[in-house]
Amino acid sequence: MANIESIIALTKKEEGGLSRAKTDTASKNPSPYEHNGFKDWHTNRGVTYAAFKSLSSKLGYTNNKENFIFMPDAIWLKIAKNGYWDTVNLDKMNSQALANLFFSWQWGAGFGWRNRVSRYLDTKNIEWSISDLKNLPFLINDLVKKEGEKKILDELIEQFKQFYISLNQPANIKGWLNRVERLKNYAYTLLESAKQNSKILPLLVAGLIITGYVIVKKMQA
Repeated sequence: MANIESIIALTKKEEGGLSRAKTDTASKNPSPYEHNGFKDWHTNRGVTYAAFKSLSSKLGYTNNKENFIFMPDAIWLKIAKNGYWDTVNLDKMNSQALANLFFSWQWGAGFGWRNRVSRYLDTKNIEWSISDLKNLPFLINDLVKKEGEKKILDELIEQFKQFYISLNQPANIKGWLNRVERLKNYAYTLLESAKQNSKILPLLVAGLIITGYVIVKKMQA
């Protein structure tokens, strides 16, 4: 099963600090908190003020200047896990690489990815309602069993790229696509690591069996 800890370091590395960039659609919903002479800060560490505000009651933190402008790690992690990872039930996804992809897509685009993934699954003759997020990992797990993890990963990475291209935001597209490329490279690292581990495990099991056999023989001698 996938674990959010795998994607936290990369996500933190990709995200900057406070932003008031007007090229970001999040600028339509700025925070009311003044900082460094400005009151139009709309994103901090990748968390938009709209998301921060909407999740505050559910996740048990206070919507105030201290928590948004100087966002503590504990609150950021709570938002990442409960507000994004858990929304897609990613603990139930077998592939860590694919879980990271879906988290990153949800993190970067909210629910905007669902229609594209639904159309993708249609090409696989898989019916999926975009409101049924809790069941999506099980559908992806089954698909990976049939067609292979790397094949599905590559196809969904391409869908991720095409999603960003479809938004038609020239000021942001280069950065978005570079970020997807780094995510893909990290995913390939995870696949290679899993491949190597799958080779080592049988050797370890064989070693344990042989060791056990030797011990038993010595006890019988």
